[in-house]
Amino acid sequence: MPKSPDDLEALKEERAAADRAYNDALTRLDRAIQRLPADFPQPPPVPDEHQVTPLNTLWKIAAPPATGFRRGFIAGVRRAVAPLFEQQQAFNAALVDHVNRTVPVARETRASIDSTLTVLRDTIAELVRFQSLLVEFLQQVTPYVDTRDRDVAGLLRGLSGAINAVADEVLKRSEATLVRDRRHEMRVEALETALAALRDELAALQRRGRHDA
Repeated sequence: MPKSPDDLEALKEERAAADRAYNDALTRLDRAIQRLPADFPQPPPVPDEHQVTPLNTLWKIAAPPATGFRRGFIAGVRRAVAPLFEQQQAFNAALVDHVNRTVPVARETRASIDSTLTVLRDTIAELVRFQSLLVEFLQQVTPYVDTRDRDVAGLLRGLSGAINAVADEVLKRSEATLVRDRRHEMRVEALETALAALRDELAALQRRGRHDA
């Protein structure tokens, strides 16, 4: 059933509204594409190992040798402060050991943070790229659909033209057939008229013959 002008206008408005809604959604999606922040965090600085080597060489406390005439006094002082030296020596050893253990951990921690930030940066960059490609793909949907619509419209126009051509040919053949039929009818009518005239002449001749007899 053909569409009325009101139906066609309603379909046109519906299509325009759908196009506006699609374009608005596409605009919102384009604006929502993520971006790599300009202040993306950087890995922490490398651990400060400037004093590690001096600590490993200076942690031992060496008492001066007891020589000369003050040997006995120095030996007595050394025995008096020996517990303090031992305690300081133990503290120095523990501190150096702690520093030596902490440095590799700090190195690995920084390396881990650096690699994690790299993976995170690359992942966000790939996500941004995917979102951009998605928007580009969606931007091609409308032209693609319009192209398909034009193809279908072209096919329909071609089919309509073919149907019209066939209809014209059928009409021409029908008209030719009607003309031939009319000519045939005219010839039949002429023959029937001629036969009627012959029958009339024969009848007249028969009447004259009976009259002359």
